[in-house]
Amino acid sequence: MGKLNFLLAEDYIKPKIYFRSKTSENSIHFSKDNKNNFSGLDHLSQMLLSSSGFVINAFQVDYYQLLPKLIIETLSTNQIHKKLYIVGPELSLSIIKRGLKTNYDKHFYNFQYLGIEEDQDDLFNHCISLLKEGHIVYVLPEASFHWKPSHLRENQYTVIPLCSSFLSQTANVPVLTTSLNDDSKIVVFEPNHPNDYKGCINKCIEQQCNSIYQLLKS
Repeated sequence: MGKLNFLLAEDYIKPKIYFRSKTSENSIHFSKDNKNNFSGLDHLSQMLLSSSGFVINAFQVDYYQLLPKLIIETLSTNQIHKKLYIVGPELSLSIIKRGLKTNYDKHFYNFQYLGIEEDQDDLFNHCISLLKEGHIVYVLPEASFHWKPSHLRENQYTVIPLCSSFLSQTANVPVLTTSLNDDSKIVVFEPNHPNDYKGCINKCIEQQCNSIYQLLKS
């Protein structure tokens, strides 16, 4: 009995063997191919597992839609109840739709599409609702500088204002900025949080836009 009591006591003082590590519970496993195509997947993992919605600000044309496809695959594999909404001009959205050639692709990669040719204020308000529900708004590069709700058109800024920053400040959700590095990897930068900026909404939009532009220069 003495040996049994010792073993039980040893187990009692080493409970860690019975639990998964916090890291494994709070991260998503990505394949080797994905790691070869992307940089900064830990930032994407962090946001996908968060209960918060978020904005993806794409600054490079992703011709093969590698990032949207990766997000859909990851949501499905990990049973994460978020939806991906792609915002862009109708021409770009139609190109994405044509890129999904098989019935399987069309069924599995069930992207939701939002065209900027619609009423821009209504579209903005719709995206705010989606973000507050915890979903993902993916802003195509073609939309970054052409999607301008009335607030951005009516106010003066020292930088070119990005609708992604306006969405972030209004819905109080982070922005993930993406770019393409010299190795043709899609880079996902650290989340840019709206609470990092102080002042009126116009000032915060300016500051956040400047931060995003600085990321792209680094």
